[in-house]
Amino acid sequence: MYFKRNFFIFTFLLVSFFLFQSWKKENFSKVKNFTSENNIHSLSSNINKNNNNEVIIKTDVFYMIIDKDNGNIKVVDLLKYKDKKNSLKNFQLLKTNSNFLYQIRSGLNIEDVNNKKIELHYDTKRNFFQLLPHHKTLIVSMTGTLKNGIKYTKFFLFKQGKYDIQVKYHIYNFNNKNINLNMFGEIAQTIDEPKTNINDYNNNSNNYRFSAYSSNYEKYEKYNFNLIRSNKNLYKKIDNGWIAMLQKYFVTAWVPSKNFHNNIIYTKNINSKIAIIGYHTPNILIPPYFKLFLNSSLWIGPDIQKDLKLLAPNLDLTVNYGVFWFLSQPLFKLLNFLHLIIRNWGFSIILITIIVRFLTYPLNRSQHISMSRLRSLQPKLEYLKNKYKNDKKKMSEKIIFLYQKKKINPLSGFLPLIIQMPIFLSLYYMLTNSIELRHSPFIFWIQDLSNYDQFYILPILMGITMFFTQKFSSNKLLNKKKIYNTSIHTLQEQLIFIIPIVFTIFFLWFPSGLVLYYIVNNIITMIQHKFFFNNLKT
Repeated sequence: MYFKRNFFIFTFLLVSFFLFQSWKKENFSKVKNFTSENNIHSLSSNINKNNNNEVIIKTDVFYMIIDKDNGNIKVVDLLKYKDKKNSLKNFQLLKTNSNFLYQIRSGLNIEDVNNKKIELHYDTKRNFFQLLPHHKTLIVSMTGTLKNGIKYTKFFLFKQGKYDIQVKYHIYNFNNKNINLNMFGEIAQTIDEPKTNINDYNNNSNNYRFSAYSSNYEKYEKYNFNLIRSNKNLYKKIDNGWIAMLQKYFVTAWVPSKNFHNNIIYTKNINSKIAIIGYHTPNILIPPYFKLFLNSSLWIGPDIQKDLKLLAPNLDLTVNYGVFWFLSQPLFKLLNFLHLIIRNWGFSIILITIIVRFLTYPLNRSQHISMSRLRSLQPKLEYLKNKYKNDKKKMSEKIIFLYQKKKINPLSGFLPLIIQMPIFLSLYYMLTNSIELRHSPFIFWIQDLSNYDQFYILPILMGITMFFTQKFSSNKLLNKKKIYNTSIHTLQEQLIFIIPIVFTIFFLWFPSGLVLYYIVNNIITMIQHKFFFNNLKT
């Protein structure tokens, strides 16, 4: 039975995909604790610093702590995003504590006459800076002077409502000798994160963590922490590009200045505990009594695609839309456009589901027609199989001749399923990885479309709609063609009950937005089935 075969194949692909996603969740959640805090203390000189060594910065989107000694950003709270739905605690993206380190580092590599790297230290006039409501920008400057007459100033430029930060250096050479230096930027993160509650998976934004980069010839490449831990390090020269560390919904990224060619991007690790991805400019010579201005861009915040794309080419690809990102991106643009009109992400999901099903209507129609034609041949196929059961070659020839005579392609019912799979997967990634849906309410008890339905009402509704969709389709097909094969009928009756139960269990902990999509999709399928079978000419 071709309907049965196609259904089995599609179900197998779908269940395999969900099993793979569940396996990834388990593996990303099963992480190791550190057995010794001393290891972390030895890796970072920034832990448990005196408050006098910290510069606190507050804007409308950031609460940030910078280490005054080295100018590294060691804590960032995102003020417009909460740690959990209805929580009073802001989401902390960067942190530096005894269990976990996630920092942004930057500075100058300056060598003395003995080719030994000189450590830079900074000072500020005050330890607290705030972007006032009526100001558009905030500039934080940190200065330092070396014994050899080199003076340097580091600037952080913040903009109201923006997550990109300009990081600039002014270097003054008051020495009577040339100096060589380069500017670097790094992102450092502990490879193994502390254990978290697996049941809190949907609220935990660290579901996946890895580094990534973009270069002249590679738009977007992931670089796994395990490669960095095993010293399989990255080392590339680039003219344009960026480096980043990613997790679900959020990203940190350095975008080097385009004024320099042959910037180097690299990775390294510290004691196999901390992964670092960084860049540095080529060496620059500053003659005596000259000044040099250097700059770069930094992103610390959510995966806002339109802003990421403006900051650097291909930076918007850091949103994890899977292999079908080229479909997910336009689908998200459509979803975002609908939200601008409707102002509710849940109703926007309902509407985009209707639009997608309308656009794929020809495929669905073709599939149903093919299934109906194939079913109409079942009595003849059964006759041929019984007649030539001892001559397989003759049986195949007769079946092929029958298909040709009726002008039916046996794969025609399956091909529409294959074509629709990329659309399904792109919608899955789009709905589960878009920051805009994080903590977004729908109606009634659904107050977070990115989290699972805590009352499990939506998954149960999804299972019910799937049950009726299959039952309606099966009954229509069987009654339409007067097929009374008892074994086939019994198997389909079993599948009608089993498949919805299996999928309901899978969907219990899936994001509500995704489950909502499937409920609407199933309802549309039932309507289309009724329309197809009422108008089908046999």
